[in-house]
Amino acid sequence: MRKPLEKENIIFASIILIAFFMRIWNYGSWSFTHDELGAFVRLDYSSFSELIAQGIRDHDTHPAFTQLFIFLWEKMFGLSEASIRFPFILAGTGSVALLFYIAKKWFGLTAAYLSSLSLAILEFPVLYSQLARPYSFGLFFSLLTVWCWTRFLFESDHKVYRKAVYYGIATALCMLTHYFAFFFAMIIALTGFFFLKKETWKPYLLSGIIAIAVFLPHISVSLHQFSMGGIGEWLAKPGRDFLWKYILYGLNDSPLVVITIAIISMLSVLIYHLDISFSKFQAICVAWFLLPFLAGYYYSVEINPVLQYSVLIFSFPFLLLFLFSFFKEYKEKFNNLSYASLGIVLLFSTVIEKNFYKREDFGVFKEINRAVAEFQKKYGGENITTVLNTSSKDIFDFYFQQNNELIKFDFYAGDDSSYVADMLKKVDECETPYFIYGWSNFRSPYEIPEIIKRKYPCIIYDEQHFNSQITLFGKDDTCRRDTIFLATTGFENTSPLFSFDTTGIDTVQMHSGKHSLNIKPKDKYCITLRKTAKQLFKTNSCISISAWVYTKEKFDAQLVMDIGQPTGKRDWQAKLLPKFIKNAGQWQQIFATFELPTNAYPDDEVKIHLWNPGKNSFYLDDVTISSFTDSRYDPYAPSFRK
Repeated sequence: MRKPLEKENIIFASIILIAFFMRIWNYGSWSFTHDELGAFVRLDYSSFSELIAQGIRDHDTHPAFTQLFIFLWEKMFGLSEASIRFPFILAGTGSVALLFYIAKKWFGLTAAYLSSLSLAILEFPVLYSQLARPYSFGLFFSLLTVWCWTRFLFESDHKVYRKAVYYGIATALCMLTHYFAFFFAMIIALTGFFFLKKETWKPYLLSGIIAIAVFLPHISVSLHQFSMGGIGEWLAKPGRDFLWKYILYGLNDSPLVVITIAIISMLSVLIYHLDISFSKFQAICVAWFLLPFLAGYYYSVEINPVLQYSVLIFSFPFLLLFLFSFFKEYKEKFNNLSYASLGIVLLFSTVIEKNFYKREDFGVFKEINRAVAEFQKKYGGENITTVLNTSSKDIFDFYFQQNNELIKFDFYAGDDSSYVADMLKKVDECETPYFIYGWSNFRSPYEIPEIIKRKYPCIIYDEQHFNSQITLFGKDDTCRRDTIFLATTGFENTSPLFSFDTTGIDTVQMHSGKHSLNIKPKDKYCITLRKTAKQLFKTNSCISISAWVYTKEKFDAQLVMDIGQPTGKRDWQAKLLPKFIKNAGQWQQIFATFELPTNAYPDDEVKIHLWNPGKNSFYLDDVTISSFTDSRYDPYAPSFRK
């Protein structure tokens, strides 16, 4: 019969091996993510001071530790996916070990086995242990801080000052890794004041002084980063159901996992109910899990959105700890059955149900760069116009430079307010027989492929990934888009499809033909089309509107689509148009694409109109509203690695 310590070591080693293999499997074969590349393009500085000032202070929203670590690691081991991500794999595996020791100290061996096994296998901690971003280090340092805090406060006073130094250093590492880890470390520190004894006050304060002293040189960097305003420009405020959705996400978004953990947890309460008393550590688990969420939620709603699932990973282990905290040690058969059941269910869910090792979770770049290089080589760079869209040109340049490829492409940032107008002009002036459009992890308006398809209707190659895509378009007289709806007017005759003030038909200015529509300040709704949703949308999800405008003054008009029941709730979408008018006194084209709302019904009324809220005067001509069978886009559709 095995001794208890031998059995404990075998199970612990098994959990650590599972954690390591879950994280290292296939970790170096998939593309760097946008956030990883965003860090790598901020490494090439001539001095350490430039790295701090330009690579971290001015262009980052995180403390310096991870960027400095990558800077040093890259010098020694290079910048491949496998080399850069490996230390983050180790940190993620180390987090599982730390949670085991914390759980064992707080609640006993069974809770330690179950909570660390969950952290080892659940896809949330596994995924964020594979990224070369602050999350894996932040989780490790957070749990290291808790372990040092626990040893300082709840073990004998032997070597108390040494323990205080360790705790202070661990706290400082949290502070230097991620601001949510910083906040979590502050919660830990404040909690400690409830458990101080007369003889531990001074060393506890010493640990705080050490943490502050280590962080002190970073304060100016942090203050500058806070002044930049954070990520609220693209991150939405959290909804009231955020916490529930986050818990489900942490449990693999899997009913099987949720039910299994709920059953195991409830059975532990029933079986061990005579020995259960709500302890201080259970209260700590609840508080530590909820407080970062509550603070992040309040800040995101009232000040600036910052709350994402990823930033709550540092406190996530304490949800697991609480769920398994009611287990005791003496029902060995029940406990062993719980280990086996939980392990099998979690492995099945992560590997098979969620298809973790094949599913894409982030926009890709390597695959897009590879396709661009192959197309330019096959068809000749002079025959292809290439447009790539993400947040920074340097990010798309990364893989080209890694492969020593001289690839010419035009870069656009999808969040630029002039992007659609600039692309409209770019495509209209393009003379090459082929056109490549690629984008990743950034806003890609549906107008862009619709604009390209007007001139390049042939899709020669299309490779769609999660939140990213690369498409090769071509010209061919045999290519025709299948039309679902088409309505056009040049105001040469009245049209039964459009309603407008016919007294405005004019011959003073025209884009084509002999007439245009003279819009006056009194014309609030210049031209309107009314149809039902089923007439405009079938297999497509989008409809596009184009027109030509001539104006000599300010232009504030908007294209609008509203949809719903005439007397009921309506969905309203508007596209701003001023960026299309770059030169007064010329005919210039406007363009917009609208997406069918997911809650629309086939018989809903759809109204598309040109709205003139600025009471402008201008001429309007050649209005076209069209939808096609291939006007369907879903950038977040599940995608799997090739």
